[in-house]
Amino acid sequence: MPIITSKHKDLFRTPTTEDKLSLFQMLMDANELTVTLSLALLKIIHGELNNNQTPDRSGFKRYAEAIATLRYRMMDTLQLVVAAWKNHQTTPTTPEEWWHDDSPKG
Repeated sequence: MPIITSKHKDLFRTPTTEDKLSLFQMLMDANELTVTLSLALLKIIHGELNNNQTPDRSGFKRYAEAIATLRYRMMDTLQLVVAAWKNHQTTPTTPEEWWHDDSPKG
């Protein structure tokens, strides 16, 4: 059984932009990164970097490196992400059956 070396409180903390960039990189390394997931994570990371009151240059650098790596390893995914971002894709990509139906039956 693995030993958790970090504090238990860390398990419930709000993820930082760095955490999201690490998740993005980890998913790319595991070949688990889809267009939808890429778009969602990149939009969140981009928004957090732009809304930060005290800009962190290292965050912008890691973001640029993630985009460069995505371009190098998954050019087709990057092109689809950019196209969706430019078109402000508003159609939901979550399958309909994932949503709870509150409408009365009958």
